Amino acid sequence: MNKPASNSESLFKNSQFLAVWTVGILIGIVRWLEFLAVGIFAYDVTNSAFLVALLALLRFLPLALFGSYIGALSDLFDSARLLIIGLTMAAIVSLIMTGLFIFNVAEYWQVSIAVFLSGVFWASDQPLRRKIIGEIAGMKRIGQAMATDTATSNGSRLIGPLLGGVIYQWLGGAGIFFIGCILYGIAIFLMKRVKWSDHPSASDLGFNPVTPLRGAWQAITYASKNREVLCVLGITVVFNIWGFPMLSMIPVIGKEELALTPGFVGAISALEGGCALIGSLLIAKIIKPQYYRQLYFLGVFALLTIIFFMGITPGLTTLIIGLIGAGFAGACFSTMQSTLAYLIAPPEMRGRLLGLITICIGSGLIGFANIGLMADRYGPSEALTIIAIEGAVPMLVIGIIWRELRRATVPIAKSEA
Repeated sequence: MNKPASNSESLFKNSQFLAVWTVGILIGIVRWLEFLAVGIFAYDVTNSAFLVALLALLRFLPLALFGSYIGALSDLFDSARLLIIGLTMAAIVSLIMTGLFIFNVAEYWQVSIAVFLSGVFWASDQPLRRKIIGEIAGMKRIGQAMATDTATSNGSRLIGPLLGGVIYQWLGGAGIFFIGCILYGIAIFLMKRVKWSDHPSASDLGFNPVTPLRGAWQAITYASKNREVLCVLGITVVFNIWGFPMLSMIPVIGKEELALTPGFVGAISALEGGCALIGSLLIAKIIKPQYYRQLYFLGVFALLTIIFFMGITPGLTTLIIGLIGAGFAGACFSTMQSTLAYLIAPPEMRGRLLGLITICIGSGLIGFANIGLMADRYGPSEALTIIAIEGAVPMLVIGIIWRELRRATVPIAKSEA
């Protein structure tokens, strides 16, 4: 039987945690390598901010379509094996795209398909890999484990764009996707060494293994009756519709308004990831559980404020300062997202609730379509101002509910002995 890490044991001395944590670093680097590179490629071949944002939309679409379904699967079957299947699919896609770029036949529609398929794998990260991390860490270490994993995820947002801009400038799309294929291969090797099985009892909730959609519906029913869960999901939606899409405009602003090289655009984009890394490490070290809710809410509110000022005062200096602030604000959100969901949910619902969060992350496809249309019509900086104002409205509504919840301590679900 699997046993979580003891309180006295460092998480990094647990070989199972170390392997799954490293896999998170690898797939995070690939994700951000591709995110920047395909944005630059799309703008080069189409000269359309909307079509750049459309690629991000396609990456988020699988999260909305399959997030809850995968979450239900994770409560039925071995999460580690399911993750290996997803990694293998992603490696195959990267290998095919490498060939298309090598032979100089890559087109926008082909990259769009690759981005969508990569999004299918991305949809599995939250309900599969992070569920494994939570089970390994145990309830008393969950905050530290999620903050540590988020810190490394944010670190990949530093390394990915930084390398992505340079590699794309030197080697083009072939270099980006070939490196992605190699990193996915290493991740598969590491996951095969993870001896962790989280087979739950499906009978507790009357699951039918043939129809995990039933489990997805149970998660929706559970969430609809829990106001705290609804707040967590609502803030996730706001972040992904009106906050995160800001990053898709960085290549456009860099090339269209500031005339920067791909390498310089990558370096600037890396600032956001670097500051998110520092912020996550600080949160893991100093933030106590009673402040988790406030941090989650204020992180998104601060991000929208930063985006607003980036829009109304465009320029290189504002862009740099804004990305630094966005990194710290985003760390508050991303660190607390899985932590709160894991603490709120009973053990038998965790995979499905993380699946619901994945669907909410998938709502970002609306945000990317919105910011792309606004950028094409009014300009990229003006689009930032618009989305910040739009996002402030639902945040104020959620804030009214949040006031009643923030005085309470986080209700930790009873863990298995």
